Amino acid sequence: MLSNSALDIAIGLVLMYLVLSLSCTIINEYIATTLQLRAKTLESALQHILDDGSLRDAFYKQGLIQGAQKATDSHPSYLAGETFALTLLSSLAPLDPTKPIPGFADVQTAVQNLPDCSIKSVLLSHLATAKGDIDKLRTGIANYFDHAMDRLSGLYKRYLKWISLGIGALLVVALNADSVSIGRALWSDSSLRQQISQDALKFISEPDAQPVAQPNAAAGSQAPDTPKLEDRIKNLENNVRPLPIGWPDRDFSPGGKMSWSGLLTWAGIFWLLAKIFGLVISMFAVSLGAPFWFDTLSMFVNLRGTGPKPDRTAATT
Repeated sequence: MLSNSALDIAIGLVLMYLVLSLSCTIINEYIATTLQLRAKTLESALQHILDDGSLRDAFYKQGLIQGAQKATDSHPSYLAGETFALTLLSSLAPLDPTKPIPGFADVQTAVQNLPDCSIKSVLLSHLATAKGDIDKLRTGIANYFDHAMDRLSGLYKRYLKWISLGIGALLVVALNADSVSIGRALWSDSSLRQQISQDALKFISEPDAQPVAQPNAAAGSQAPDTPKLEDRIKNLENNVRPLPIGWPDRDFSPGGKMSWSGLLTWAGIFWLLAKIFGLVISMFAVSLGAPFWFDTLSMFVNLRGTGPKPDRTAATT
């Protein structure tokens, strides 16, 4: 079993990774909101799904879509499968005042009159499966759109992953969050280890401590509660403040002062390699995300709380 000192070092590093990961979550959300990444991703997906220009224009003129656009003054960021199906069916044929949506025969005729395109093939397949049942047709189209959005989720998550990796790298370098030097400081300072362990235990025991994962889809998911994340980061910053984070770093020259000539010595080269190694570790650690590090911190804190396993009582003969 790991010693308490080793566990405390791991807890300190994981707590730092958690703070940086939560910071990345907030910055990601600001970037996604400012650049309207969800709306643009959904718009691009609809252009591929509705690959007939006339049908796509009719789709965007429907009340359900126009209402969402007017509410946000931009393209919708989220679209449910049921909403997509109702809007698409209404776009295929002129509405009859006596019917809430076109009948099955009206839709079938409209689909057959479409030019050759991907959406026509999709609709013909669902028409054949529905066998004259308009409700079954609407459900099939809604499920088709939901599956398309599931595939889109993977693309959107890759966007956020690359953004997170870049933001994490900038944060790590800007804050000098060097895993090697911080681990060394925790190892040499027992009071620092104890303080960080107590702060981690306090954080884990607080209600609503579980971080919210990044939304993984461009449709059908909610954005993180950014103000709540900001408050959590402010509390965590106080917990990790004792860690040796920030510039300037420790000296590497024989005279005790940082200098470019000092990098040309063996001590300077070793310091530089260790610095790069420590920063790279932190960069990739932060890219794993806050939920991962919260679970890891919970595991280490629980393991730390159990203490060392007591020795078994020797058997008497």
